[in-house]
Amino acid sequence: MSKILVIDDDHAFQKALAVMLERQGREVVQAATGAEGVRLARTDMPNLILCDDELGGVSGNLVLYAVRRDPQLASIPFVLMSGYGLGGETAVPGMKRGADAYLSKPFTPGALSSTIDACLRKWQSQTEAQALARSNELPAAGPSAGLLQPVERILQITQLLSAPGQLESKEIIGMVDQAHQEAAALFRRMQNCLFCAEIELLVSDWTQVGALLECRTGVREVIVPVAIEKARSVARTADLALNLEDARVAISSGRLKKIAEELLDNAFKYSQPGGAVHVKTAIDADHVCLSISDRGPGMAAEQIASAGAPISLDQVLLIQQGSGLGLFIAQRLTELHQGTFAIQSEAGHGTTVTVRLSKPSAP
Repeated sequence: MSKILVIDDDHAFQKALAVMLERQGREVVQAATGAEGVRLARTDMPNLILCDDELGGVSGNLVLYAVRRDPQLASIPFVLMSGYGLGGETAVPGMKRGADAYLSKPFTPGALSSTIDACLRKWQSQTEAQALARSNELPAAGPSAGLLQPVERILQITQLLSAPGQLESKEIIGMVDQAHQEAAALFRRMQNCLFCAEIELLVSDWTQVGALLECRTGVREVIVPVAIEKARSVARTADLALNLEDARVAISSGRLKKIAEELLDNAFKYSQPGGAVHVKTAIDADHVCLSISDRGPGMAAEQIASAGAPISLDQVLLIQQGSGLGLFIAQRLTELHQGTFAIQSEAGHGTTVTVRLSKPSAP
């Protein structure tokens, strides 16, 4: 039940308005002066204020000013009422001072109800938009909590955006950007699920595993653009340190790119801006070693031990942030190509992941 504060010095009109509101199922609080109305607003915290524009003593516009200046009351919808029948909302001074709507006396119960409902819907939409903007209270989408949560958040955002005229343009832009981020994170999440499924299919087909080693991919042509784009996306281009000798490895460009993306994502995610992320290669007669190092908090021994452990379907779909799906994919792809995958980490001193891949056999 919505609580409505009525501020009007016309006792007969105030009483009639209270009856009208109560018949609509609303709780009514009444004040005869502006000062009393502001006091009741602070003590009773109504859902909406209906205030006459021509009060004796303190005018409705001064009440509006006091309400909008009070942080405790500022967000309460405020509707001005006037018996002068001004011709449209744009002509009412209070509309430019923060009033949400204007009612010209006398008005019908239907006009009263629709005006109140529209203001309350707008207030609810703005409140939900602000809650989403402050959504640090909710777990972030992307790789953090399965597939359903980011879908739910996208649906919440688009539902708010679908309410015409309820949001300011700045709020709309912010929410569209948030929906895009959620969708991009969900897309990557689904890509990783498909990669996991592809890996398990490849593991069971040795004829395809053998064909994997026939690929020839240049390390620099894949790693350099991936590393630069990843650093740019997190505004840390100054932290990226590349030291790559070029060589060819026996893996497709798409799978080498995926390994690099996952390892670089972890390196930037778990290290602070200003800390270098080193990407380098070491080459011997038969192999190329790609290492990616960061100066983050490091990994515990049990985290390292579980990084390459088998992951079931329910874990793939519901895995929580920090559980290592990216590391699992990178390690399994490396091993499918008869490479080795090693993690060196020390608490407080960062992590280095080294991928050792074979060079292609001579044609």
